[in-house]
Amino acid sequence: MFASLSGLLGRGTALTFVAEERPYPTAFGGWQHFPGKMRDDAAAVSVFRISSASKTDPKLVAARNGVKRLKMLRHPNILAFKDTAEVEEKGETVIYLVTEPCKPLADALEELDMTGSARAEFVSMGLYHISRAVSFLNNDCKLIHGNVCLRAVVVTSTLDWRLHGFDLLSEHAGGGDLPLMAASWMVAPQYKAAEVAKSEWHVVQQSPPWAVDAWGLGCLMQEAFSSQQLARTEDLRSTTHIPAPVLQDYQKLLSSQPSRRLNPSKLADSGVLRNKLVDTIAFLENLAVKDAIEKDVFFKRLPQSLPALPLPVAQRKLLPMIAGALEYGGAPAVALSSLLQIGNTMEADDFTKDVVPAISKLFASTDRSIRRSLLENIDTYGKSLTEPVVENQIFPHVANGFGDSNAYLRELTLKSMLVLAPKLSQKTINQTLLKHLAKLQVDEEPPIRANTTILLGNLALHLSEAACKRVLLNAFTRALKDSFPPARVAGLKAMVATAEMHSPEEAGIRILPALGPLTVDAVPEGATTGSWSVGLGNNLGWASLSSLTSLSGRPANAVSPSGKPETLGRVGSSADLQATPGFAPVPAASAANAGLSENGGASQSGWDDIDAGLLDLDDAAPLEDAEELAARQRLTRKPVRTQPAPASASSLDALPGGPALMEGRRPASSSGGDGWDAAEHEDTWAAFESSIAGAAPSPAKRAPERHGESKATNSRPPRREGTGARRSSASKPGGMRLGAQKLAKPPPPFKEFDM
Repeated sequence: MFASLSGLLGRGTALTFVAEERPYPTAFGGWQHFPGKMRDDAAAVSVFRISSASKTDPKLVAARNGVKRLKMLRHPNILAFKDTAEVEEKGETVIYLVTEPCKPLADALEELDMTGSARAEFVSMGLYHISRAVSFLNNDCKLIHGNVCLRAVVVTSTLDWRLHGFDLLSEHAGGGDLPLMAASWMVAPQYKAAEVAKSEWHVVQQSPPWAVDAWGLGCLMQEAFSSQQLARTEDLRSTTHIPAPVLQDYQKLLSSQPSRRLNPSKLADSGVLRNKLVDTIAFLENLAVKDAIEKDVFFKRLPQSLPALPLPVAQRKLLPMIAGALEYGGAPAVALSSLLQIGNTMEADDFTKDVVPAISKLFASTDRSIRRSLLENIDTYGKSLTEPVVENQIFPHVANGFGDSNAYLRELTLKSMLVLAPKLSQKTINQTLLKHLAKLQVDEEPPIRANTTILLGNLALHLSEAACKRVLLNAFTRALKDSFPPARVAGLKAMVATAEMHSPEEAGIRILPALGPLTVDAVPEGATTGSWSVGLGNNLGWASLSSLTSLSGRPANAVSPSGKPETLGRVGSSADLQATPGFAPVPAASAANAGLSENGGASQSGWDDIDAGLLDLDDAAPLEDAEELAARQRLTRKPVRTQPAPASASSLDALPGGPALMEGRRPASSSGGDGWDAAEHEDTWAAFESSIAGAAPSPAKRAPERHGESKATNSRPPRREGTGARRSSASKPGGMRLGAQKLAKPPPPFKEFDM
């Protein structure tokens, strides 16, 4: 695609750049404009070339002036200089000018093909930038460009307009040797102001420095709004394509008297060229000097403003600016939503090329709010992440969230594995991910324990055969003994969903014995407890249900003093993410995730849709009365241990993990591996068999076990003095509680069969 220009030179001569063979159709003056690349780093550049058989050709003299002037000029709206060379090629003198990559404005407008308000906003933005560049030359540097027109403007890859073509750049008070005077023939007749056309150079020097270039700005405005190059001076009288807000300034730019022409600085500052796009870009360009409140307000409103902005500008200009601001800490985490909103409008290849690298860098941020936003929106961009990016750049940073002190971030990290884990190598899964999941299955937050089991069931197809044998049944049977009913449901459904991975021997020796206690579970299939409706399906899905009583601190159907039901309010705020000790519920993204209906009432989606999604930590759950809550708090402070049967201590001491069972603790794993050692479950089952050999407890009073808590029966602990009034015998039992659980009514006695 690229042809080295050094091939055209003499032997031993080499340039620092290469250029494509075909130039752009249009260029300024006698230059040719080529796309190119630098040799050392392959960075994209633009290469301008002009040649002549004579070294003293006036156009070469003017070109040398333009190159020299561009070297010394630095302004955001002036084309950036990179390199230059003057060489001999086949008997000709050739001057090369290398700049930042750009396209001629005429070609860019044709390629973008914008219409209506989008095109008007884009043109106004460009004219605003060029008027600032011309004002810089005229007012700050006292220079005259001399040939402002459509061909003197180029557009960068980020759609910024740049002024170039400084071949005629002259000092306003330079005397009689102005380059503009020597090469005014290079200016096309339709662009010449009256004093230049008549060669009235004394008028030029007596007029303001901006007089000549103000006329050129008027010509540029006509061409940009009409999408046609100016053919004759008389065409400037047509105002059909000039927007009404700009018309008065347009006429002042083209005043017949040079001294009365509008100063370009006033055009830039008047506001007629400023619009929502210009203001948005200006804010992002000056983000470093904005305070935190201004940034927060701006980025919260930006998603609503984006649909009204020209889409190409949003994709190629705003997106890189937002990504850079997030990467270097200039923008708050809320800006990520705007980044992803723009990214969703892009083609898949462009999204992978422009958005994914920015997201990958953001995962390394230590800002918790940015980590939260990335994890909450991972479904939006996760499909575009490649395996090497996930393995090497994203997962090492995401894995830190498994041990975060904030439960909501642990939950989000766990959910993200449904997207990221299939793109990890087996080595990373076995050596890192499974160890983290083993710890989360005994997490202090019940929803996280349940979701870990659900995740393992969904990831089973992505695990190696050896990992499946070592992990799955150990994890699922552990879940069957969890005190949180949804965790037991998740373990059972996971076994069903992965049934093909378990041999008949495993089903008979390990699965069936583990399922036995569930036949007398305190939460029967299909039973309704408060706002929970339990259903055991055959397909493994993500559970979506109300959260823990201990997290919400209030009942699901609370009643106000007026007797009307109260809606469940949100607990906590985004500031909770910065708190390290303890757990503070964080608001979910929508009322649906919180178990709330659209009208604010308590939603019944809870367990009614167990296949809907993950458990949510920030939801609300029903509480019993104050006495029940006080009893549960006492159990939390000082566990009550009751022995279900007078089994001897020696019989339990003889079993692996027996002493731990006597103390109401879970036996420690006998292996230091991934946390799912089979010995743990076999020993627990042996203890269960030993206990039923003596005076086994009633099935209705089986106490579910929770990691880190003592065993307790499902009966209410003994009432102590001063704990409050006794519940009335006429009152109805409250909703099903976590921890100690009971049947709605005692099971009927067995009946003898007639022989």
